[in-house]
Amino acid sequence: MANLDWEGKKVSEKNKLGLENIKPFHTLDVYPSSDYGHLEKDLWYNLLIWGENEAILNSIMPKFEKQVSLIYIDPPFATGGDFNFKIQIGEHGKSIDKVAYKDKWEKGLDSYLEFLYNRLVKMRQLLKPNGSIYVHLDWHISHYIKLILDEIFGIDNFRNEIIWAYPAASVKTRRFFIRSYDTILFYSNSDDYIFNDDPNIYMEYSNRVKNALKKDEEGIFYYRGGSHNGKKLSRKVYVQQEGIFPRDVWNDIPYIRANTKEYQGFSTQKPERLLRRIILASTNENDIIADFFCGSGTTLAVAEKLRRRWIGTDINKHTIHMSRKRILNIGESNNILKWKENYNRKPHSFRVLSLSKEDNTEFISKDFLKKGIQIEPVYTSQNLPELRIDLQQNNKTVIVELLDYNLPYQKLISREIRDKIISFSDFIDYWAIDYDFEDNLFNNMWFSFRSGKKRELKLKSTPYNYEQNGLYNLSIKLIDIFGTVTQNSYTINI
Repeated sequence: MANLDWEGKKVSEKNKLGLENIKPFHTLDVYPSSDYGHLEKDLWYNLLIWGENEAILNSIMPKFEKQVSLIYIDPPFATGGDFNFKIQIGEHGKSIDKVAYKDKWEKGLDSYLEFLYNRLVKMRQLLKPNGSIYVHLDWHISHYIKLILDEIFGIDNFRNEIIWAYPAASVKTRRFFIRSYDTILFYSNSDDYIFNDDPNIYMEYSNRVKNALKKDEEGIFYYRGGSHNGKKLSRKVYVQQEGIFPRDVWNDIPYIRANTKEYQGFSTQKPERLLRRIILASTNENDIIADFFCGSGTTLAVAEKLRRRWIGTDINKHTIHMSRKRILNIGESNNILKWKENYNRKPHSFRVLSLSKEDNTEFISKDFLKKGIQIEPVYTSQNLPELRIDLQQNNKTVIVELLDYNLPYQKLISREIRDKIISFSDFIDYWAIDYDFEDNLFNNMWFSFRSGKKRELKLKSTPYNYEQNGLYNLSIKLIDIFGTVTQNSYTINI
């Protein structure tokens, strides 16, 4: 078998099975759920992890080695470009663009191959013997990664090169044929792997076939024709499924448009129906699914709706927050099996983790500041955002209302952003209350946030009733449009 070589590969081969640099996780947020049934019994928490994914792979390996049934990744494609997402502001239809990730490799192709190779080796260690991996790429790099996957998983475990064909946007070039498809490389971990013949993964019949289908009291059928001795023959053929088993060219799944309910404002977002086919085909209920470049959270959302367990990671703090809100808002999203209906269910319990403890010494991104402003003096422990509240207590009932949120470095923020701010609440994207904060573990017991389609933010909480007398530590956590986290605590005497 031919192998691909690049500068630095020998170094990575020496380390490929190592568990070096294992770091402990810090729990940033906990989202308990009482509305999920059977999965809740085993105290499983889905995991949304902020950090660099190779370090995360090392740190989850002791617990999850050979435990994951499916890995889907949509990594950078080595395009040389930057990819953005939208940060929406307030309720007035205003937004700013932020770079989600830079797909540029200073050391060229060698550094990209080294980057992905090291991670793919560790991903295979996480897969169950009957597990699978789907690697989503495009024309830039798929031919290189195919050789790497052959080496890591074995050429005999290559199952499909799936072509996801979608309508091309308007392209003015006439120097080459318009590119309008992505490639998804599907490998199993062994010859004994999960692959389900599930009616929900089927492709629709072509228009020609659909026009020929008829229905009677026995079901759906078509006439199969023929002739004998010049006489035309026909007979009814009944179909068992309302569609055909998928081929390796998927042209029945549209890309994401801004006017769709699932749109998150993320430039490389993938459709939920694409992940539905992959997850239903290659996993069973309760299996663990992982996505180490989770971006806007599509894999996690579909896994959640299909009652799979999930692990999602991303290096971008803003996209982790985007995924968090997408999961919390999942009841208002499309039912993945009945697309025109809402899902109408709360998410299973999950935790937001980090390899480094989040605190208020993190600097605001220079992307949000005036040109020429130095980041270092902007955000220090003596220069923190100020949160003002009204805490209303009546016997054992408590209501919290946000009155103001002040950024002491507001004048240093770019005019482009400041001109879009009308009220203090426009700075706020999310806030939550833990009514009994202890052990530095924030349980999001009540929360309000803005989503892409629902921009209203509640500034007053619903009443909360304490059951027992005593002193309680009520804590409020706020995340603003810049990703800055502010947490204040208050003593409540019940």
